[in-house]
Amino acid sequence: MERLLLVDLLRTLSIGLVLAVHLHGSGRIDTHASARWNQFAGNGSYGVYVFFVLSGFLISRQIFAHDFRKRADALRFWVRRVARIWPLVALTCGIGAVALLAIPGGPASEFCFHRVDSRFDLPFWLSIPTFTLNWLRILRSDIVGGWGLHWDILWSLAIEEQFYLFYPLLVLLARPRWKLVAALVALVVAGGAFDVFLLQHHLQTFLWLTTNSAMGFASLALGCLAFLAHRHLRELPPRLRWPALPLGLALATLVYLRLDLAQPLHCVVGPLLLSGGVALTVAFAADVLGTYREGQARGWLVLPGKLSFACYLLHPLALFLLWQPLTGRNMWLAFAVLAAATVALAQVSWTLFEEPARKALIRRLLPKVG
Repeated sequence: MERLLLVDLLRTLSIGLVLAVHLHGSGRIDTHASARWNQFAGNGSYGVYVFFVLSGFLISRQIFAHDFRKRADALRFWVRRVARIWPLVALTCGIGAVALLAIPGGPASEFCFHRVDSRFDLPFWLSIPTFTLNWLRILRSDIVGGWGLHWDILWSLAIEEQFYLFYPLLVLLARPRWKLVAALVALVVAGGAFDVFLLQHHLQTFLWLTTNSAMGFASLALGCLAFLAHRHLRELPPRLRWPALPLGLALATLVYLRLDLAQPLHCVVGPLLLSGGVALTVAFAADVLGTYREGQARGWLVLPGKLSFACYLLHPLALFLLWQPLTGRNMWLAFAVLAAATVALAQVSWTLFEEPARKALIRRLLPKVG
């Protein structure tokens, strides 16, 4: 399947925002960061919601390209999903375990791998393969501050996999298609309603409002709806679709700059509005910049988007390795170095490990599905 240039560029943007906020949050690189840097990086957690929307769009594109009609189609989807996700998740857990056992304490290890108040107990280790870490992190937020960046970022993967456990079945069962649209709209409404419920019951922490599954499902559902709309809107002439590109990005940018995730109410409104802006963009304009085939070079701006999953899971390791060289450096320079190192790690991981493991798992598991 051909790749969409605009989507990969947006994925590059999303991973860049995540890297920026975590570099910013380390608090030990440059204590004299500029106001522009603070504005750019302070709300970088929005990058996850950009990725949620794009993930919903791309997964829907994959599902509808294979024309799901029976349960075996869903089984094949899950096999491919396991083959894509689990090798890198296993590698990430292995890296984290080695770090816990072998790396001495200090600011870098505490921020990246092992917070001083963390509890690596049985519920924690079970939450990773069961994709429930986002809820465990929320429920323990009054006791511990997390486990370290390397582990804490798995909250978003947990939400995605929760969603993709039932989404293929929803596609199969929701016929005619208006039922699927209605179900997805209901998920969007439920995400906002759940956060309003949290506000009313004084559960107004950042983790409760932004990392609960309902809010993540809302952004993923918006991405799915964007693809369903795109199937019809792509028949329009490009001149009628182009305006959605600046309009959608302008809405998302306005939300990013104006709605501070440090404020509880903004945690409710911001992710939904930003996700809506990204969904509007890809619904109308996902293909207006053209497509390209896997393996074709499209410049360094596309590469982080193509490797965004590995960049997301491996950037804490890159930050740890660069902690001392980057300490005290200009934040923009530190960000550029961190981004380059992360992409390099991701490329090595994909070439030497992820892609061979994915192909081996598909060869082994798909024949059993039929």
